Amino acid sequence: MSMPARSAATTFTGWGMVLSGAGAVAASIWGVSPYPPLVAELVLAGLAVVCAAGWVIASYRAAARVPDPFSEPIRKTRQPNPVLPYLIGFGVPLATFAAFLTAFTVSSSYGRETERLERAGYGEYEVRVVRLAGKPEFHEGDEDIEPYYLTDLTLRIPYEDGPREVTVTGMYTRYKPPAPGTGIEVHYAPRDPGSPVTENGERSKPRLIFVVYFGLWIWPLILVIGGGLKAYAGAKDLHRLRRFRPEVHLPALGILLTGVALLLPTALELEVAGYARTLALLSCVTPALAMAWVARTN
Repeated sequence: MSMPARSAATTFTGWGMVLSGAGAVAASIWGVSPYPPLVAELVLAGLAVVCAAGWVIASYRAAARVPDPFSEPIRKTRQPNPVLPYLIGFGVPLATFAAFLTAFTVSSSYGRETERLERAGYGEYEVRVVRLAGKPEFHEGDEDIEPYYLTDLTLRIPYEDGPREVTVTGMYTRYKPPAPGTGIEVHYAPRDPGSPVTENGERSKPRLIFVVYFGLWIWPLILVIGGGLKAYAGAKDLHRLRRFRPEVHLPALGILLTGVALLLPTALELEVAGYARTLALLSCVTPALAMAWVARTN
């Protein structure tokens, strides 16, 4: 039996909403856009909103039409797609994690500076001490820290267009201050004489840290929560969930749209009285709230 056109329109827009939302979540987790504005994430999230509006409109139009008396209800003739339980079960924790990562997206200025330095070969290199530019400052150690010196040093930096002398303050050495001619490790960009020369110059990449390091306990938690929700999403529940009902789905869509709105200041790098990241963190709870609403009213 072929699917009626009105059901096809509802199914198409419904799947478009789900897939676009899933794409936005995946783009946020894997960092498709390196820094604001998060173009790919915003486009996919906007497409999900458009498809959600289309799903609502198609559902209303389908409900207003007279059903074919010779056809059985779609919910009786069609089995739920086996992918749906996984999308519902794992979509909630993954969306929460994606919102959390977005809240810690680096600023556009920091991202552009990092890209510029990386193109200029920024990294850690050994350079030579020309002379001491200040008196070494001794610091006594304790049980956890060995004795060390902080010294202002004039270093010879071998840039590609020629060596230059650069003074760096507060260089760390253990036990004794460095002598002229000794080697010391610093960060700089060989192809950019204007780049900063620093001792601790690693460019932080919060997204990578959260995905890998915190993933040691976040990913198992996502698997546990996703598996539990997937087990809950049985065939009977999916039948009810697929059929649009205003009292169930409109509040859930409103909660999700609120979450997207809370992410916009960070995604677009807009200042909201200094609370952009706080608002982004609040958005982390909206996927779970929307799911809880659907489960309670469905």
